[in-house]
Amino acid sequence: MKIALIGDLFVKNELLKNSLSKHLKFISGLNFSSLSLNWPEEPLNEGKEITEYGGSEEQVKKIAKEAEVLVTQIAPVTANVIRHCPQLKIIGCCRGGPVNINVKAATERAIPVVNAPGRNAIAVAEFTLGMILAELKSIARSYSDLKRGIWKGSFYSYKRAGEELYGKKIGIIGFGFIGSKLATFLKPLGMQVLVYDPFVPKEKIKKAGVKPVNLNTLLKESDIITLNCRLNSKTRKMIGEKEFKKMKTGAYFINSARGELMDYKALYQALKEKKLAGAALDTFDKEPLSPHSPLLKLNNVTLTPHLAGSSRQTAQRSAEMIARDISRYFKGKTPLHCINPEVLKMKK
Repeated sequence: MKIALIGDLFVKNELLKNSLSKHLKFISGLNFSSLSLNWPEEPLNEGKEITEYGGSEEQVKKIAKEAEVLVTQIAPVTANVIRHCPQLKIIGCCRGGPVNINVKAATERAIPVVNAPGRNAIAVAEFTLGMILAELKSIARSYSDLKRGIWKGSFYSYKRAGEELYGKKIGIIGFGFIGSKLATFLKPLGMQVLVYDPFVPKEKIKKAGVKPVNLNTLLKESDIITLNCRLNSKTRKMIGEKEFKKMKTGAYFINSARGELMDYKALYQALKEKKLAGAALDTFDKEPLSPHSPLLKLNNVTLTPHLAGSSRQTAQRSAEMIARDISRYFKGKTPLHCINPEVLKMKK
């Protein structure tokens, strides 16, 4: 069996090969070919057919033209690529949202696309908590000053003193893998957790020991608001000028999800005018963030370069989840995570 691996500097080919070799040991004659892309050293690209991809179609076609299995995290798997891979039986995408795969084209060829939902939930939830602490306690700001040799005692003054999380209301927008995991971290800190997610039953939210509310209530009552939902046509730009105006004066805003979920110009104004006490951002509408971004001139924002989902365990988990489902497919079992499950019925 010919298997094409297109890894990168995060989900490495070595991880993919080891996991696939372990889970496909019932198949003799595994033949691996591989290519490593230079992400995250190089930024991802955007396109009309697919988004958040790295590398080129030509690279994928060259390495996967005879493959029965193609596994990648970020390589562009377009309709053109799929057309030039006549032997392809299954595609593995090592991420929760396979936005770099033309799933429609794969479905038309009856090729299942297996993915890894929730692979980075722990990493992102932990990072989000870290962002909240960094912003409310001025950790990043005081470190930046100290590194330049400036000891600012003013951070201990009443005016600039940090905030405690205990007793505060935090609003989580999105209660999927990440939002629900984040809630389990916040409750033991003595926080009151509000949740808005129209796609999750209220009973499921209540069962987690947190309170389901509508978006207006969350915006008006929360001391801290964190975005943890997936980007789609309904959530794009869901937080803008109108929503920031509804927030409490002195609230904090956190985004470790996707930049296009919000209006950054409106956020800048809310921060500049001190409507919001602060913000912590890991994602941006355009990445990498421009060195001329006005956000960099504010003293009430913590910024990181899209790191939330990064952990070694996330990379390892991705490889394992994909290898396990590819194994299940070739054993005649239903994959646990398939983005186009209708093709599995077509195969029968």
